[in-house]
Amino acid sequence: MPEVMNPLKLVFLTLLVFLPLGCNQKTTKQEIPSSRQKEPVVLFELPDMDKVIVKKEIVYQNIADSTLKMDIYYPPNYEFQKKIPAIIIVYGCTDEGQIKLIGNQFRNWSVHISLCKIIASSGMAAIIYETVDPENDIISLTKYIHSNHDKLSIDDNNIGAFTCSSNTPVAITNILNASTNIFKCAVVYYGIFLTKELEKLPQIDSVFGFQNPRLSEPINLNKNVPLFIVKAGQDNDPYAVRSLLNFYNNAINQNLPVTLINYPNGQHGFDFLNDNDTTRMIIQNTLDFWKFYLN
Repeated sequence: MPEVMNPLKLVFLTLLVFLPLGCNQKTTKQEIPSSRQKEPVVLFELPDMDKVIVKKEIVYQNIADSTLKMDIYYPPNYEFQKKIPAIIIVYGCTDEGQIKLIGNQFRNWSVHISLCKIIASSGMAAIIYETVDPENDIISLTKYIHSNHDKLSIDDNNIGAFTCSSNTPVAITNILNASTNIFKCAVVYYGIFLTKELEKLPQIDSVFGFQNPRLSEPINLNKNVPLFIVKAGQDNDPYAVRSLLNFYNNAINQNLPVTLINYPNGQHGFDFLNDNDTTRMIIQNTLDFWKFYLN
């Protein structure tokens, strides 16, 4: 007897989703403890977020006279008796550049810490890490996870990615340029997609240390990694918009498994700037997407 698909899950099998988010947008602010009002956080909450288990400063790579470390967030009350899926937040900018940009490493930024807590509270692990050479460090990180999955209690057959903004080129080329990699699915918020035709602005490279690898020719892209992409409608950078639409058209022409949501009122950084029900719906859909593809 054929399996009956849960209607909620069918949304992730579509190629394009343009949600009518611009009209009658409902805003209902959640109660946020005063201790969290001082720093930006992802505008979504789950029960027991503050009870997640965090293992910090796990060395994943030795470099010269130093080391690179990662932090892993596990669900509340997790007993480490079985391996669980994990989401890696993939960075395209060096630690030094991150400090120039926000005054801290991304792994210590309140926004990414809160995202990790959300992911962990939903039942998956979340991984954030140090990096001095983003393109190569994500390869080293995933190799370490693969080799140590038992010790880390991570199911290395069910790894998802999250990336955003100018971090996207490193993540998306690692995922789509190789015929195989550790990632089973990926989420991109307000991303930039680089090709040979679309050159990245050089000042971004030099000031903040973002690396800018290009995607392969469309016909050579990996067609086995589902993507969930959210376009911020208020992102007025014409370069970013053109790069996304160019990538999307190529992806559709090559029949890649892509879900695209257009968020008309979304800012670049909507997940921590647009405090409304639409943002929370997108974040919930993000979690559902990961859970659907990470068995």
